[in-house]
Amino acid sequence: MRAYGAQERAEIIDGETDPSGIDDLNLVWRDKVGHVVLRDSDKLVAHAGWLPIEIRSRGQHVPAVGLGGVLVHRSLRGHHLGQMVVEAAMGRMRRTGRPIGLLFCRAALVPYYERLGWRALSSDITVDQPDGPVLMPLTTCWVPLVDGAQLTEGPLILDGLPF
Repeated sequence: MRAYGAQERAEIIDGETDPSGIDDLNLVWRDKVGHVVLRDSDKLVAHAGWLPIEIRSRGQHVPAVGLGGVLVHRSLRGHHLGQMVVEAAMGRMRRTGRPIGLLFCRAALVPYYERLGWRALSSDITVDQPDGPVLMPLTTCWVPLVDGAQLTEGPLILDGLPF
């Protein structure tokens, strides 16, 4: 696959404004390093990306993998394409050997991700932004990527921009 960037994202959103419903948060996001895409003929119609991240929980560093950039073309939502790219991305995330997967989503999407094995955290997580650290206003969900992995509830810190 060619690189995934702004042009490929624009192909999926196809002129839709704020497809993720989070533009008003004015957050700066980190680029992903791994990508799963689905095509319909030659057109990109769905994407999920991931990248290795580091979080801190109670003073301990925890290697993890962040999932983000989940998009499905508006005409194909409800056809399980999001599930397909998320599950494929999770498979690749597991191969990193890192114990924890993390994502950020709107509260309305938590039940969707829970059906895919993710768990909502009630803890706050601080993330970096260009003007300094902020509390993430979205819901944080996590998933064990290796058997027995646990994420302790409590304030978390993400090293770097959100994903």
